[in-house]
Amino acid sequence: MRTIILTLLGVTALIFVSCKGDNKTDKITDAQKQEMRKSAKEFMTQLKGILFREMKAGGVQNAVAVCSDTAQVLTNNFGLQRGIYIRRISFKNRNKNDYPDEYESKVLQQFKQMQSEGKLSKQSERIEIVKENDHKYLRYMKPIFVGTACLNCHGSDRDISSAVKNILTEKYPDDKAVNYKAGDLRGAVSIKKLIN
Repeated sequence: MRTIILTLLGVTALIFVSCKGDNKTDKITDAQKQEMRKSAKEFMTQLKGILFREMKAGGVQNAVAVCSDTAQVLTNNFGLQRGIYIRRISFKNRNKNDYPDEYESKVLQQFKQMQSEGKLSKQSERIEIVKENDHKYLRYMKPIFVGTACLNCHGSDRDISSAVKNILTEKYPDDKAVNYKAGDLRGAVSIKKLIN
């Protein structure tokens, strides 16, 4: 009986220490928050910069072509340079690779709910540590809103020229990323970083 009690006490102590240790390692630092915010901002700034430069140089059609050919390469290179996995996700995705995973779907649904309640803003974000397949990841998401210029490719039939529609149909036959209005939630920037 004494052996059983000592064993139970030992197991209880081990569980307590393990849980306590997990809480310490799972705390998100200010440096981690700043890193995620900075990466998301720099990524979107670079991508928008390329799109607006191409629109200015060759119109919306040129920007669509560059976006389809360049955006994925830019995204991959950006992530590799910083040791992160980054992408833009949406339930109404244009690129088949940009549909949200289970975690992203949950957060994106929360963003949609917040927007319907008038609580979603440009300052909104979600950051947490999650365990996936025996590894811990820092997950960060920031909403993307539709701007007026975005309607040239993501708006209604009235907003999108026939030339742009033709390019979109050719490059994205399963495109769902249309019929937005300015200010709508387009999706989110999603960052995933391996912690251990």
